[in-house]
Amino acid sequence: MPLLPVLAPGQAKIQWQGYTWNVRQAVNEGPGPNRWSRSNVWIDKQGDLHMKIDKVDGQWCCPEIWTEKPLGFGTYQCHVEGRLDQLAPNVVFSMFSYAGPDGVNEIDIEFAKWGHAKEKNLWWTVYPSDASKKQTSHGIDIKLDGSYTTSRYKWTSAGVDYRFLGGHQATDSDTNTIGDWNFAPPDSAALVPQKKLPLHFNLWLFEGKPPVDGKPIEFVVHDFTFKAAE
Repeated sequence: MPLLPVLAPGQAKIQWQGYTWNVRQAVNEGPGPNRWSRSNVWIDKQGDLHMKIDKVDGQWCCPEIWTEKPLGFGTYQCHVEGRLDQLAPNVVFSMFSYAGPDGVNEIDIEFAKWGHAKEKNLWWTVYPSDASKKQTSHGIDIKLDGSYTTSRYKWTSAGVDYRFLGGHQATDSDTNTIGDWNFAPPDSAALVPQKKLPLHFNLWLFEGKPPVDGKPIEFVVHDFTFKAAE
């Protein structure tokens, strides 16, 4: 149970890490589709963000938040607690830049197997700024020794440089790198988002199906930092 609930009934915004975040409340909406509940997001007394898939009024619900202010080129990083390498095949945890519509202007970090037990479990995807182009994805398989990890991407007009690290690392550290991918296409103006985008976190059920083990899933995000490009 949360130590210090973020949300009173009807409240739709939280203050965290120096930003105002919108909190999603919706029924039968993608991805999934899923039910999205404000009750599944809270901040504890230490200032850590909790995101949990759990039942609300007997229905499985998922959490999502996003910054009220769009953010541009720079370095995005979060410190997560939880076994991201042991997610059930139909559970997805993401940090991503997105404003809609689908198919363009999106930068994703997704821990997911997309319903397939033998699939890779970490995916980095960049959606183009030009709707006539296709997204580019790169997946790796991760196995962790512990529960503390760092996810990061550096976004410029020329590309996106992703890095996943063990432990909670500083934004300028590459210590304990587990995997990385540098997407720098020749046609970057068309294949890399060029406009500012809100930053999202979500935890959701692929195809909207209940967790395969029937148990709630929770992750803690200890912090999020954004350093704008100079």
